[in-house]
Amino acid sequence: MSMAMIQDTSGQDVQLRPNTHRKMWYWLAAAVVALLLVFFLISQWRQVANTDMTVSRSAIRIATVERGDVQRDLSVQGKVVAANSPTLYSTAQGIVTYQVKAGDKVAKGQLLAVVDSPQTTSELKQQQASLAQLQGQQAQQQITAKRDLLQKQQALDLAQVDLIAAKRELARNQEARRNEIISDRDFQRSKDELARAELVATQSQTSLALAKQSASYEAQILQQQIRAQELLVAELQRQSDTLNVTSPVDGMVGSLSQAQKAAVPAYQSLLTVVDLSGYEVEVMVPESYADDLTLNMPVEISSNGTVYPGEIAAISPEITNNQVVARLRFTGAVPEQIRQNQRLSGRILLENRLNVLRLPRGNFVDSDSGRSAFVVQGDTATRVPLSLGANGFSYVEVSTGLQAGQQVIISDTSRFKDANSLLLTN
Repeated sequence: MSMAMIQDTSGQDVQLRPNTHRKMWYWLAAAVVALLLVFFLISQWRQVANTDMTVSRSAIRIATVERGDVQRDLSVQGKVVAANSPTLYSTAQGIVTYQVKAGDKVAKGQLLAVVDSPQTTSELKQQQASLAQLQGQQAQQQITAKRDLLQKQQALDLAQVDLIAAKRELARNQEARRNEIISDRDFQRSKDELARAELVATQSQTSLALAKQSASYEAQILQQQIRAQELLVAELQRQSDTLNVTSPVDGMVGSLSQAQKAAVPAYQSLLTVVDLSGYEVEVMVPESYADDLTLNMPVEISSNGTVYPGEIAAISPEITNNQVVARLRFTGAVPEQIRQNQRLSGRILLENRLNVLRLPRGNFVDSDSGRSAFVVQGDTATRVPLSLGANGFSYVEVSTGLQAGQQVIISDTSRFKDANSLLLTN
């Protein structure tokens, strides 16, 4: 094949003109994007320039100011103590014999221990014998007094009979003397007999009255002696009865103070009994809240996830280590299986504020002592001054500085202490 016969493809090619309009649109779109990017960068630069720090939203907590109730309360920790835990003592020197062991449940009036005191028993018997002797003397004195009074009454009766006879004899002698039947001597003798009879009758009556007074006085003295002896015997009997130590309450034996069959002096502690029906929670309250506490103030006591109602039963008048001791009492049901010295938590309801501006409680309260907060507007947060009111467990009251609907950073802002504005990023 010869070279003349080979032809090129120029006859098949089509010449195209360049599309200048499409290229122009490409360049225009690129310019718009670049311009928007420049504007965005400028706005970001302005935001960064107008703020002190940049913070990620995921690193903070934001809440909205709203209206609602705020309970000003105080969270406390304490331990369970027995409201009534009496300690029982020996009333006399002797040998103690325990009838129970530590941890035993006991009923009111149950015998817990016996103190064998020969001295008390012997003294009681001696004083009982003395009382019986005085009572015998009283019976003898009553018989003697009756006999003496009977003799005095008999003497008075005889004197009155003699007086009546003397008067009758004088009347007869007066008539006989008038008729000159008897001598003047006999008549005068009858007058003397009447005077003597009157004197004996008067003395007999006086003697009877004195005998009655003497018998009454002696009876009173003897009765007083018997009463004093009865009191002494009653006291010794009480001491003897208390040698049998019984439980004053329904509860549990806390601890034994002495060994079995130990010799104990008088007024020595023997054991303690814990009243299981009267548990309280002893808590320590900071001194700054001491003036806010009052008796019967409502509280909530938590045990195993359950909240039990209660009230303040007692407040210590003393301050120890900048704290005040208070006791919380259950007003309703008591937790089951509660034990002495068990740790429980409580919440003292100091105040209830109704329909106030509030924020969820957060660490921002402690960051600047609640004097400022960051208000969020878009992508920026600005520090504003504020004052807080009631400080509750879940919410805090906003007194001034914020309005309902505003968003506020409630997380810890201590790391922003030198910043007044923040830029929030996603």
